[in-house]
Amino acid sequence: MNLSQRQNEILRLLKEKNYLSVEELSSSLSVSKVTIRSDLTALEEKGTLTRTHGGAMIAEVAPRIVTNSLTEHEAEKKSIGKAAAALIPDDAVIIIDSGSTTFRIAEYILGRSLTVVTNSLLVCDALRNEKDIELMMLGGSFRRNIMGCTGPLTKLDLSQIHADFYFLGGGGYSDTHIYCSNLQEAEVKQAMMKAADTVCFLADSSKKGQALFGITASWDDIDCFITDRIDSSFQTHLESKSIRVITSED
Repeated sequence: MNLSQRQNEILRLLKEKNYLSVEELSSSLSVSKVTIRSDLTALEEKGTLTRTHGGAMIAEVAPRIVTNSLTEHEAEKKSIGKAAAALIPDDAVIIIDSGSTTFRIAEYILGRSLTVVTNSLLVCDALRNEKDIELMMLGGSFRRNIMGCTGPLTKLDLSQIHADFYFLGGGGYSDTHIYCSNLQEAEVKQAMMKAADTVCFLADSSKKGQALFGITASWDDIDCFITDRIDSSFQTHLESKSIRVITSED
């Protein structure tokens, strides 16, 4: 296996596993750890992976286009959005994250008296004719894949806001963390969490076990989890952290 073939194989393995240690790569490719470290340095310089202590991961998972995922698990997302809307008292100030699940909240708050802060163009469009909703669109750099804004200007807007609820979306979650596709989105989500009294994470059960590049939060940052269904053991684990778990199938 020549240099190019070996480095391509490293990338292939990382795409399968998301993260591998130097020792694991050395064993898989039957080369020395010194050789693997040299390969990882070269690949990091090309921008195709990120070195970590003792290993590496793919630089960034390719972002999904939110408009393409609106119809995936549509019934589950609608039921989650409806359950989230039921938590909101009249005249509350809420932050709605960009995303195909959080977007579903909009259809269940029509006609309500609320203040809605969002970085999602989809949410803004869905609520633009609601005369009783005070609608604030966050500024920033527009990202077409999420149909919303991120970046320093978005965080600056959020630093001046206090909200009752934040409805957080994510590309995946594990037993320990909640993930999104890139670090810029993660930073905005973290600023949204700081701006709200109560943080509600919304995700359908298909996202369980999907660990993406950007770490948004640990479960210790979450007050409420709304999903379509959940394993009883995982629910017990979350409730032991004083997280309210709501399943929309009930």
